[in-house]
Amino acid sequence: MSQTKPLKKVNISREEYQQKLAELEEMEKLLEMKQSLPHLFGYPFYLWTRQIFESRNKEILLTAANQVGKSSAAIRKNIHLATNPKLWPEFWPNLLPGQAPGLFFYFYPTFPTATTEVEEKWVKEFLPRGEYKDHPQFGWKLKYHKSEIHSIVFRTGVTIQFKAYSQKIKDLQTASVYHMTCDEELPIAFLAELKARLNATDGYFLTVFTATLGQLFWKQAMEPYSAEEERFPDALKIQVSLFDCLRYEDGTSSPWTPQKIKRAIANCPTEAEVQRRIYGRFVKSEGLMYEGFTLEKNLTAPHPLPQSWEIYTGVDPGSGGKSGHPAGIIFLAVNPACTEGRVFRGWRGDGIPTTSEDILLKYKELKGDIVPTQQIYDWAAKDFFMIAGRAGEVFNPAEKGRDRGVALLNTLFKSGALKIQTGDPELEKLVSELCSLSTKTNKTAAADDLIDALRYTAMAVPWDFSNIIMPEAERQKRRKRGPKVPRLLTEEERRREWFLNSGDKLAEPTVEDELDYWDDMF
Repeated sequence: MSQTKPLKKVNISREEYQQKLAELEEMEKLLEMKQSLPHLFGYPFYLWTRQIFESRNKEILLTAANQVGKSSAAIRKNIHLATNPKLWPEFWPNLLPGQAPGLFFYFYPTFPTATTEVEEKWVKEFLPRGEYKDHPQFGWKLKYHKSEIHSIVFRTGVTIQFKAYSQKIKDLQTASVYHMTCDEELPIAFLAELKARLNATDGYFLTVFTATLGQLFWKQAMEPYSAEEERFPDALKIQVSLFDCLRYEDGTSSPWTPQKIKRAIANCPTEAEVQRRIYGRFVKSEGLMYEGFTLEKNLTAPHPLPQSWEIYTGVDPGSGGKSGHPAGIIFLAVNPACTEGRVFRGWRGDGIPTTSEDILLKYKELKGDIVPTQQIYDWAAKDFFMIAGRAGEVFNPAEKGRDRGVALLNTLFKSGALKIQTGDPELEKLVSELCSLSTKTNKTAAADDLIDALRYTAMAVPWDFSNIIMPEAERQKRRKRGPKVPRLLTEEERRREWFLNSGDKLAEPTVEDELDYWDDMF
């Protein structure tokens, strides 16, 4: 049996003893703090989550793969700003001494989602716990409204109030917000109102999402075609793939391994899903009604239209306002061969009540000196037709077969024959409609006002599909060759054609020739 060596007696002074005791107490306090403040110490940071956590940029935009912690990064930053008064003078220098940045907004798609996320993620994973739940700096409590989460009230004086994209936009007015977070892709219709809530406070905007709605605005923000089209040019923009999450910032391995990523890729049913959910790229979702439309193929920079091109216009009248659907107007230029079309002008009457007279005046303003080949309207709007006729504007009723119209537009988009010019905010609304209209959306609830106007217009064009649907390579060859010029016949060839009917062989007899022959025999 081995004997334990006796402890060596160490002589230390009382002062040294008190210092060592204080160090141990400090270590115990630090250990307790690490266990009680998980938003700071509970989980390791990736390089990109650290970048978001410490950024002072007014606008932060993150698109990321699924299940990498993008929501966690947003939650941790919100709790950190709400519980650290030392940061406030740097973030909001206009605050008065002792004043707190009182109100934050945090958006989820719906309130049930917000409630689940707060109870399962905020509370269980990130909010201060133990004794720190009632701490003067880190303390907090939840508030509910009709069994759904309303807000988190911190003892520092900050309140994080939860909002939902399912709310009406008018319900978001009047508040002054110091920090706003949008978790999952923000419908672009909300953006103007939300940004207005930050004006008075010079507040901060953070959005984290996996791109599923295919909205043009966020595409132009995260993956712009050019500097001129870029949205939020001064924002911190981060795109994160699963391969960016193999290791934490300290070099240790994360739960994501190459093998696990490989399995995740195999579970994606389409390449679009791989790009979106593995690489965090901005791609449109599946199940769109206009699946033939792509930003890469069907957008074009503004360019002069040849005078030989014919102009077709379409009007989808609407009463607008808060309850009615807005009116839509489209201008489509088509080349003489009817193989190429350019949508070059449009308008949608968002948020304003419109009568038939208002719509006609707007149409005439947009038309200017243009003399359209055809003017098309939704024949259900009989008053518009009557008022336009009295004003000398002749409109033809639209072909409203929806299935035929959708098939036509998808064919034109897939072939690249139909393109939309960029740079016009009104036409960007059309692109947003095309990128977001689902096959599952009920027609009465569909946001497709400009699409309808385009559909009516395109149906009036006599497209030459024999040339439209040919492969692009063959089309390019024909363009290079130019029009086919018939070869002039020699005198001998003309004489032979006259007597023998083409070439050196007699023409094959037709059915009519056979009938004439037997008729003569009888």
